[in-house]
Amino acid sequence: MSENITLWRVFKVALPLMISALSSHLMLILDQLVLARYSVEAMISASSASSWCAALQLAIMSTTIIAGSFVGNYNGAGKYEQAGIPVWQMIWFSLSLFFVSVPLSLFASKLCIPENLHTEGIPYFKVLMCIAPIYGVYSSLSAFFAAIGKGYLITIAVILANIVNILVDIVLVFGYFGIDSYKGSVGAAIGTVMAISVSTIILFACFLHPQIRNKYKTFNFRLQIDKLKKYLKLGLAGGISHMFETSSWAVLYYLLAKVGKDEAMLQSIAVSVNLFMAFIVCGLEKGAMAITSNLLGAHKREKVGKVLEKSLYIHLIFVMLIAVVFKFYPELVINNFIRFDISSEIFQRASDILWFVLLYFLIDGFVWIIAGIVEAGGDINYMMITIASCLWGIVAIPNYFLYQCNLLHVERTWMLLFVSIVTSATVLYHRYKSDKWIHIKV
Repeated sequence: MSENITLWRVFKVALPLMISALSSHLMLILDQLVLARYSVEAMISASSASSWCAALQLAIMSTTIIAGSFVGNYNGAGKYEQAGIPVWQMIWFSLSLFFVSVPLSLFASKLCIPENLHTEGIPYFKVLMCIAPIYGVYSSLSAFFAAIGKGYLITIAVILANIVNILVDIVLVFGYFGIDSYKGSVGAAIGTVMAISVSTIILFACFLHPQIRNKYKTFNFRLQIDKLKKYLKLGLAGGISHMFETSSWAVLYYLLAKVGKDEAMLQSIAVSVNLFMAFIVCGLEKGAMAITSNLLGAHKREKVGKVLEKSLYIHLIFVMLIAVVFKFYPELVINNFIRFDISSEIFQRASDILWFVLLYFLIDGFVWIIAGIVEAGGDINYMMITIASCLWGIVAIPNYFLYQCNLLHVERTWMLLFVSIVTSATVLYHRYKSDKWIHIKV
């Protein structure tokens, strides 16, 4: 890689990863868009179910993404023949987790979904929870291609997957062509399963392509327990922490859904908007990780500060553009992002909540850019433990007491989320400055 860390270089690396993240997030957002047009109950139920499924999905993904840190370091050091090993170990680990996901799918749904959302929420939960380990296989493969500078392959795979997703969603949710056995949320869940499967199959085919296979020895699929333990030592605690982090969001939605339909609906809008915008920080995170891991492999730690600086500039540009939309065209987000009839009072509350979401997103970008850098050094555990602890201690637990006192509403939730993310940013920046995050040596 070029030694000069410019704004364009960071953006060039991050852009295909942003597009990939956007496409990945659209798998969930498209479910919301389609289900909102089917029924509000189906949309809210799917939001409740997906938040719990995401706890396991993202835990697996944040564990397996450690493969990218090793791949990037090997790539930067010119040890290409070792780059396929961490990917295969994470693939085997992911597949083993079907022993966890299947029982959860069969027996945990009624505990996780509020009773008033069982009809649409339980089928959605069962389908997505069952196939959660596939996300780990996808994450391992996408981390590999990001680390070797071929992020465009991820973009192609996920764009094709989203085409499958939207077509299957529309046909199954509404029962077109006489296929009416999967109407509602279960049809959307099946569309998501087909989409993640398509993107994973495409990346796996590229992973085994002769050009990639010959250079990176990607056909070395043997399970190596010693290597697996090494990778899990660095990634597993972060994955577990990510599960606790995401489950805190699930608890928030569960409590707000029990408060009432309006609160659940507003939280669905807020979370969907945040998820949509998150493609920016996801791309910057993975871009920062890819560049930093190569710099560390080439023993150029002194250049990492420029990666942080340029990534933050890019993030701020996006934040300002989004602020213009929220200021002058909030109806484009509220009325068109998720379509349903709402009162003027709810519309005004939704408009106000958009600004809470944007403030959260502003600091969240800072957090995840630093996260990408420390991930490159193998310090996923510290990062995820920090974020999860802040979310539970500052948001989830206080929200439970607010619920018990009949004081819970969406605005208070996002105020607490802002305090939580500022705290996480402060702690992680201190960690970054300490240089204690560099654990991988090649």
